[in-house]
Amino acid sequence: MVWGPRTIPDYQLVYIIHGSATMEYAGRKLELRPGHCIFYGSHTPHRLAASPLAPLTIASVHFRFDAQSPEPVSPHPYLKACPESDLQLPAVTYTIEVEGIGDLELWPLFDVKGVEGLFIRMAKEFLHRDPGFEAILRGYLIQLLGSLIRFQLDKRYRAANESSKIAVAVEAIRNRPAHAWSIPELAAIVGYHPTYFAELFREATGYAPKHFLVMERIKQAQLLLLQEKSVEAVAEKLGYSSVHYFSRNFKAVTGRTPSEFKLHNQEF
Repeated sequence: MVWGPRTIPDYQLVYIIHGSATMEYAGRKLELRPGHCIFYGSHTPHRLAASPLAPLTIASVHFRFDAQSPEPVSPHPYLKACPESDLQLPAVTYTIEVEGIGDLELWPLFDVKGVEGLFIRMAKEFLHRDPGFEAILRGYLIQLLGSLIRFQLDKRYRAANESSKIAVAVEAIRNRPAHAWSIPELAAIVGYHPTYFAELFREATGYAPKHFLVMERIKQAQLLLLQEKSVEAVAEKLGYSSVHYFSRNFKAVTGRTPSEFKLHNQEF
């Protein structure tokens, strides 16, 4: 089964119980497996596709943060198909205020265990609709969101402690973004096994090393595009052998092609 490309009128959590799937949005393609929970809202064009290799079992809930009533409302009449090209639009971030913490930008993907039961209890309440089920549904939803927020905060705290361990590798990428850094090469710099290094790097930065390198290249590309005469010159300086590949990376991150970015900033 495939859902999308589409947009939704609210927010959605999708939890993978069995099987695997892919989630496409903002020029990214996430590979989902059991224990993954994805989160997105009304301004995120997306496509969720089940893998044909095995049956997919998911738990899903649509919700709003600002609903006036706890009574369940189906989002189905308001789901909208969108063009394939919208899947390349820049990622939208969603922020929630957490008491004692402040604004927290919610992750689009949680690799979390132990929340399956909350989804199942919500489904049972919705199906049986015993008296007071609306309030119980809201309570389960708050508990589910609270579990995800706590998981994210715990991961962020651990990542802060681990960030110093990969700081030299991060600095190497920033100093030489044109270099085709490999995971074994970066791991050797800090003295870790490549597999452990890749996990540690994602914990500390929120990105895989390859994705972080792309983000750093595009960050520096925005400065170079204001200085260099041609897009080709910028692509070459940042280690791209293909201008097309550079342009695709640039648009996936910024929402504009390098030429559009250059033209827009020349106007000011």
